[in-house]
Amino acid sequence: MSYDYESSSYGYDHKHKDHCGKSKKVKHYKNCVEDVLEAIVYAQDRVEDDSCHTSCQQSIDSLLGDHKVKKNTVPVILYCGCDPFKGTGVTTYSCHAKKETFKCVHTYLFKVKDVHDGCAVLELLVFKSDWKDDSKQKHSACSQIDGKAVRDLAGTGICITVDLSCFCAVTCLPAVRLH
Repeated sequence: MSYDYESSSYGYDHKHKDHCGKSKKVKHYKNCVEDVLEAIVYAQDRVEDDSCHTSCQQSIDSLLGDHKVKKNTVPVILYCGCDPFKGTGVTTYSCHAKKETFKCVHTYLFKVKDVHDGCAVLELLVFKSDWKDDSKQKHSACSQIDGKAVRDLAGTGICITVDLSCFCAVTCLPAVRLH
């Protein structure tokens, strides 16, 4: 999917008076949640690993511990009304008994995979500790996030498709590197 950032509705197109009475330009969005998610997909698609995989500088940096992590994902929280949206998905896994088992995953965190015609494909994101032990019910987005190590955030491979007209807000978390 290609996103034409230049022709998006991210342009300033009308003026609004701020709390001091000064006139300022305000962004107008036809559907702000969809626009933000499209912009995130556009930015994530532009992230390319075009650095040298073998070079003297890389070897020196590795030796000295100067690792630069390239970020590839902007995790988001979407809102239905005033409440964060809790997505649910199901996958299967095999246990020691070699029997395939269902695993239900609940999360407030998503990676936007695609946006098209008012819909979005979202990958459910979880923290590794939650993936292994989902016995603790997360009653809020903050209870899922608080105190968790950024490096432990992981994609599940579980994707859901949502109708963007159902959402009224989006919160973007700081960009991260998902492995």
